[in-house]
Amino acid sequence: MNRWRFYWLRLTRELWVRATAYAALGVGAALLASIGEGVVPKDMAERLGGESVEEILTILASSLLAVATFSVGAMVTAYTAVSQGATPRVAALVTSDGQTQKSLATFVGAFLYSIVSVTAINASYYGAGGRAILFLVSLGVVALVAYRLLAWINRLSSLARVGHMIDLVEERACEALEARRRRPLSGRNGLLKEGLLIPSRTTGYIQNVDPELLQKCAADSDCRVQILAPPGAFVRRGEPLARISLNDCEKKAVADFHSAFAVGGSRSFDQDPRFGLIVLGEIAAKALSPGVNDPGTAIQVIGSGVRLLDMWLYPETEEAEDPSACDRVLAAPLDESDLMDDIFGPIARYGAGDVPVTMRLLKALRTFSAVPGPFREPARRMARDLLARARVSMPIAADVSRVRAIGD
Repeated sequence: MNRWRFYWLRLTRELWVRATAYAALGVGAALLASIGEGVVPKDMAERLGGESVEEILTILASSLLAVATFSVGAMVTAYTAVSQGATPRVAALVTSDGQTQKSLATFVGAFLYSIVSVTAINASYYGAGGRAILFLVSLGVVALVAYRLLAWINRLSSLARVGHMIDLVEERACEALEARRRRPLSGRNGLLKEGLLIPSRTTGYIQNVDPELLQKCAADSDCRVQILAPPGAFVRRGEPLARISLNDCEKKAVADFHSAFAVGGSRSFDQDPRFGLIVLGEIAAKALSPGVNDPGTAIQVIGSGVRLLDMWLYPETEEAEDPSACDRVLAAPLDESDLMDDIFGPIARYGAGDVPVTMRLLKALRTFSAVPGPFREPARRMARDLLARARVSMPIAADVSRVRAIGD
């Protein structure tokens, strides 16, 4: 992903950004209402420019602060519930949820709009025409607040549900897998065996890699570059991020190669397809813990895993980016056995003693092992491991026999 697009997406997912934008819009609307005062017909100004606009704004100002406070409290409650019921890694999707941010930002923006408008009215900032415009704008604000309030109430009914979180993570993982499938960085020209290493300047997870920038830097230096630390990899300071097919390079060129890598304290869903699968596996593992004992959630995660791996095997479209677009950039392909272990591994380890979960996972693995492809051998190995675990974990021989009948 382009680095500027990555930073922009990360910025816009911050709650304060949208709230600040809506607040500025509300304050601007309140102060600019006097500009069109001259174009308001006299009859309309006399009819709408009375005391009713101040009453509407006073009601908005007195109620929206309580609504905004309640909404923030509901979001914090949902954040805590998701962290405890699913996994803390998925809780960030609550604060970055678009509907949640729009609702909170609307309440804050409308509150500031009403406060500024009432203050301006008391300071005699508006004439009759300006008050008429303010009246019409206030009606629009009331309609927007009512719509957002209804949408927020509807969102609250699903915001903290584990099933909803599974759907969100599956959607993000699907986007990342699809983006990786379209990106032709698979080492098709042969990986580099020697060359200058580009070391990391900080310790953390690789959150994003900009292949277009790497391509440009490689073209400027007339070399090829191999990505050694793909998105999701954890690197320490001094460990290599990439290798270029040169024995020496200018400091500016090395800095340019560095800028293509974004390193942070946590993994990101955007360009890291394995992270979404890992989070789904964590949700299933939490559901299978003795304290939760929710095998239905684990079975739902198995369904999500089958859909995601099927999408990787059988994409809906065969579109791929032009291979020549990044012909100087090389990277090792994703290992399909890692993808399968990321999502099904925790279920096989912690759900081997549960008959419905084991049977459902064996059925899923059997479908993959029956079709030639990259998942065939990993599915067979995992099925054998799951059967061995089931023999140890299930105390009743009849349950073991039912499970073996599916696995054999």
